[in-house]
Amino acid sequence: MGDTVKICEKCGRIYGSCDKDSMIHRGNNCGGNLIDTGLVRDEFIVIDQVSSDRKFLDAMIELKKKDIIEYNLKMSQFKAQTAQQNQAVSRSSSTLRCPQCGSTNVSTGARGYSMLTGFAGAGKTVNRCGRCGYKWKPHGNYT
Repeated sequence: MGDTVKICEKCGRIYGSCDKDSMIHRGNNCGGNLIDTGLVRDEFIVIDQVSSDRKFLDAMIELKKKDIIEYNLKMSQFKAQTAQQNQAVSRSSSTLRCPQCGSTNVSTGARGYSMLTGFAGAGKTVNRCGRCGYKWKPHGNYT
């Protein structure tokens, strides 16, 4: 199960893993008592991803003490929500964007014919932004 998260009752700092025997906050000469929240580190991380508000954390600690079934239901909902948000972030970070304006309206195609160079390089691929018209070679080699 792992060590539980503890909170210093004097300064309010949160600790994800402490020695089971250590119940005094020794950092910054605080000397406050460390209160065991009953949450394991993984639970705390999920709750913190949903909201970093201290009142929300306190409410979730209280819910775990009073109604473990409701707490587990909320935690499974939070885990699903954060997984969905993480997938959305990873999808948006892998989307091709224009390096000039950030638009996702990008087309990829062959370079084409030029009056200056003729058909030389016509088979090479180039990205073109539909918003600002900026052209660049794939893989970061800008033109």
